[in-house]
Amino acid sequence: MTVNVLLIGVLSVGLLRADTGETAVKQWLATNLDVDTLKVEFTQTRKLTSLKSVIRQKGTLWVDRRGEGSFRWQTGDPPQTIVTRKGGQLLIVRPRSGQYERRPAGESGSSMAVLAEGFPRTLDEFQRKYHLVGVKSRGEVNRINVQPRGQLDRGVQILTFVTSRSRGVLQALEVKLRDGSSQQIVFDKVERRLPLSAELFSPDLSGYQATKFK
Repeated sequence: MTVNVLLIGVLSVGLLRADTGETAVKQWLATNLDVDTLKVEFTQTRKLTSLKSVIRQKGTLWVDRRGEGSFRWQTGDPPQTIVTRKGGQLLIVRPRSGQYERRPAGESGSSMAVLAEGFPRTLDEFQRKYHLVGVKSRGEVNRINVQPRGQLDRGVQILTFVTSRSRGVLQALEVKLRDGSSQQIVFDKVERRLPLSAELFSPDLSGYQATKFK
């Protein structure tokens, strides 16, 4: 009798945790449901295995979910790095060196390739893109830990969506890569449902040289 009660208690705790995790995911997804365009001003902190000090930069992210889907990420002012996605193509531009590279969006499991996939808006889309590792709630935030599915899993060890427990909105992203490096992206300002021009996602490459970045 005691063993049966104990087993029921353990199973109940497991179901409660699973339900709590899915609830946090659904709460976040609900905030994305009717958002077609998005602009985010962020602070990025990167820790590389090859450097002792951290790299901290300001940047801006634009997402347009209309049509085939577009994405633009840039850091620095003036921009030091620009990454865009239109459909299945990822474009990386380095204005200082006057170089660029095109590659399939899902070719490598980098943090940028994961972000270029955009934020899911339904539970079905979330489950197709990610495996839910677990949700940890602390203070005013939920930490939704996932592993990307498919090719994107190759470079990413764990991806964390940090959301507000009260409102469900995304506040930050954290990425741990398999090479030991990590990246934190804190959202400083978010604007939704604003007009975005097609030119924003098609940088002018006049005078630039094609290359293969490491």
